[in-house]
Amino acid sequence: MPRKSPAAVRAALPRHPRRGERSSVIDGVSAATLGETHRLERARGNPGEVARDLAGWKRQAAEANRRGGTGPSTLCPCCEPEPEGRRGLERVLHSLSRRARRELAAVVGAVDRRVLATTYGAPPDVPGWWEHRV
Repeated sequence: MPRKSPAAVRAALPRHPRRGERSSVIDGVSAATLGETHRLERARGNPGEVARDLAGWKRQAAEANRRGGTGPSTLCPCCEPEPEGRRGLERVLHSLSRRARRELAAVVGAVDRRVLATTYGAPPDVPGWWEHRV
């Protein structure tokens, strides 16, 4: 029986992150969900995108709690790419499998509930509700 060549064996192994490539960690989700989000980020060419969007949404929620309303971000667009926040998370949620979507939605839902409790405006069943809250 012929053996696989060393190149074929190496090709089947999981790929190590490249130098400078960040792997995002999201508290509250399983390793399988993290793996799925990492594969999605690599396919889109934006490693760490989901963690940045979640951090941006949490930051926006904290600002809404302090001043009442989900206004624009205060990040400098010249210095660092601005995370899409809730819009980016919504897009990612639609791209994940059912199990991964459920786990990530639980983490995002906790932030959503905090925003909904401290602001008023469009109900959460309206698409893009997070942009129409005051």
